[in-house]
This record gives sequence, structure tokens and C-alpha cells, in this order.
Amino acid sequence: MKELITEEQAGQIVLLLSIVVTLAGLGHGFYRNSRAVKSEKKRLWVHAGLFALMGPAIWVFWQVYNSIENYYGLDSLKALGINLLIALGLGAFFFGLFYFVPRWVPDKKVSPSRK
Repeated sequence: MKELITEEQAGQIVLLLSIVVTLAGLGHGFYRNSRAVKSEKKRLWVHAGLFALMGPAIWVFWQVYNSIENYYGLDSLKALGINLLIALGLGAFFFGLFYFVPRWVPDKKVSPSRK
């Protein structure tokens, strides 16, 4: 039986996806930068940078996923459990980043005398 896509094609698709996610995060930051209020620009770039970090994380996860699947086999429940824990850990890590890091960025309040 012939495969729908080869392993190399899957790797290329994931690489393309990770590049697109990185560029989309940065592109959204540049797009919103011109329309953002000056006090919100730091927070905007923190979000854009965090989103751009997800691209390399996708690529690294794919490499780790493949190495685990190659070691244990595609039909292994142990490999499925390990990859599930890694995916949940990455999700929790990025949730924490998106939740806590923007809160650490100081708000630039405009004082009443400067209005």
C-alpha cells in the first residue's frame, strides 16, 4: 500500500508551517504597530514575539516526536503517552508565557499633566 505522503514531505510541511507561524507572528506585530497606541506597543511586541517563538517550538516538537516514534514504533502506546505529555507540557509552557510575560511589561501611563 502506498503512503499518502512520505516522511520527507511531512517534514517539509511541518518546516513550512513553523516558518509561516513565525512570520505570521512578526507580520501581525508590524501590521498592528502602526495602529497601536504608544503605551501598548511594548505589550504588542511581547505578544508578537511570543507568537513567533511558537514556530521554532513546532519544529523542535516535530523532531522530538519523530525520534520517539522511530525508537518505540508508530503503534506503541508508550510513545503516544510520552508525546502526549510533551505536547501538554508545551501547551502549559506557552499558556504560562502568554499569561504571565505580558503582565511583567510595565504599562506606560500618560500623566494628567502631559495631556
